Amino acid sequence: MAWLDFLKNGNELSELLIEGHNPYGAHLLKQADVDQMRDHIQPGERVLGYVLGRVVLAGRGLWLLTDQNLLISENDSGNLVHHFALKDITQAECVKGKYGYTLRVTAAGQQRSVYGASSHLAAVFYRALGQKAPCSPVYKPTALDADDVAEVVHHFSDAALRLQPVAWVNADARALIAQLAQDAADQGWLQASEAGQVRVAEAAH
Repeated sequence: MAWLDFLKNGNELSELLIEGHNPYGAHLLKQADVDQMRDHIQPGERVLGYVLGRVVLAGRGLWLLTDQNLLISENDSGNLVHHFALKDITQAECVKGKYGYTLRVTAAGQQRSVYGASSHLAAVFYRALGQKAPCSPVYKPTALDADDVAEVVHHFSDAALRLQPVAWVNADARALIAQLAQDAADQGWLQASEAGQVRVAEAAH
């Protein structure tokens, strides 16, 4: 199966091995991604972010986060989009790996994962997810600089503009994304619960 995966996705996998990271992890969404995901977003849902990576034995992976759901596409398996309500996610983790960040979620008795995600997109995505679902502390977080924040805001705002119903695409959507990105830069990858634990520990000293 691994050999078949390499035959199907050899160019991308070769670049990933040579580059040491996924060169496609920080791209804007393709039009095919937008076409695939648009009908799965309900009126009133807000797009918060996305990550692009690789799925073992399935090819390219897209995780799209809204304020209500996590939508997962594993492109080489067809047009199927997996829906996970954020309230049903029981565990999530983000770990720095050899080729980028790996994200995993457990929901409805299933575990899904994507590897090779961009560090700065993953940072803001995971922080946003952590406000809605239980997330483990990040293993080996990477700091974000001003350029990273600007790129994340551009990418996530572009996705929101192209995916959300027009009525919801306004300054508020961009402001929400910008605040998430800036918080990730200022406070690292700490989730709200972790930040509270840090403050308690500091107060004890």
